[in-house]
Amino acid sequence: MNESSSASNDLCGSKTQEFGLTNMIAQASFVIFILILDVCGNCLVIGAILRHRRLRTITNYFIISLAVSDLLIATLSMPFRIHHTLNSLCWDLGITVCKFWVFVDLLCSCASITNLSLISIDRILALSFPLSYRDIMTKRRGVGAIAFVWGYSGVIAALSFINWSPGAGTIAKVQCMKSDKYYYVFAVTAGFFLPLIILVINYSMVFRVAFTHAKKLQLLTSSAMEPSELCETDVSRDPRPSLVSIGRTERKRRKSIVRELKATKTLAIVIGTFIVCWLPFFIIMFVVQFCPNCLNNIHSYGRQFVAIVFAWVLPLLNSAVNPIIYSSFNSDFRTAFKDIFLHACTIRRWDRSGHRSSSGDEDISVVTFFQSKCQNGTTPQIIIQEANSASEEGDSV
Repeated sequence: MNESSSASNDLCGSKTQEFGLTNMIAQASFVIFILILDVCGNCLVIGAILRHRRLRTITNYFIISLAVSDLLIATLSMPFRIHHTLNSLCWDLGITVCKFWVFVDLLCSCASITNLSLISIDRILALSFPLSYRDIMTKRRGVGAIAFVWGYSGVIAALSFINWSPGAGTIAKVQCMKSDKYYYVFAVTAGFFLPLIILVINYSMVFRVAFTHAKKLQLLTSSAMEPSELCETDVSRDPRPSLVSIGRTERKRRKSIVRELKATKTLAIVIGTFIVCWLPFFIIMFVVQFCPNCLNNIHSYGRQFVAIVFAWVLPLLNSAVNPIIYSSFNSDFRTAFKDIFLHACTIRRWDRSGHRSSSGDEDISVVTFFQSKCQNGTTPQIIIQEANSASEEGDSV
């Protein structure tokens, strides 16, 4: 036992000299930056959906599930990676923590791709049945689908505690890794490639339906008078309920299609980004399991580039990039993010003004602050905004 520990210490000592202080600081700083971006961005996404009633849709509940998987990567996986990097890529936390790290990585990566597959099923339903979508995808079914995603991912990740191959086991001396060819073949197939096939098939159908709807909308907008406008202009002269109902249905259908097309475009970018970030990693994992010496034929700089970019940078970057995509391509999320930032700045400004105006034992409350602002018979703008938002919520209910 002492000989094995001394040998691992010697290996760690040699790796420390090879790793270098500059390399260690650069990699650790990158992981810390991604961790902060991941936590702040995904908490902002979850807060925006829960705060704004307009964003509380079944599709966005699936986005919350996706954001939770990214948050778990940041809070449960990245700290171990930071410690591992600062320790010159030498594992010293024991085999139990190593098994937990492997479990969390498998759980979150499998949950991410399975959530995206669930979103693709939701998109095809929303575009194929825009008027009856809410009756098909109810809140109970949505919660059940999310529970299935996490249960499915948890089973795949929990099977990592079992050794499948002869001589398989978890290595936790110098590196933290699970050496089990048969298990990884199963995990990569069931946890990545199967959901990926479902995702690609569904989105090929989604784009076909979306293209058809886009052509219909183009025909409607290019026509001289839309069916809805026709019934609105003629209803006073010849009020026929059939034309009114047809116009309202057509207008409702058009708004629903436009909304779903915008959401589909944003989620297509999210899915494409996920495939670019994770597909090379799983292909490399498959190659390494069946041909461990294949990468040795590549030049050392080429191996280093493949390891850093495809097995390290892109998978980490994917967990933090989704909030940036939402804010760039979805106006509803962008508006919600701005509202959260303005709300936070307003509260901070109130706190500062309250501290400056208070002296001695005086306590200037928020109510007193509002009363002082309303002495001239004018209502602060923030109250008007809150009242408008409350009335909008009441109308939407």
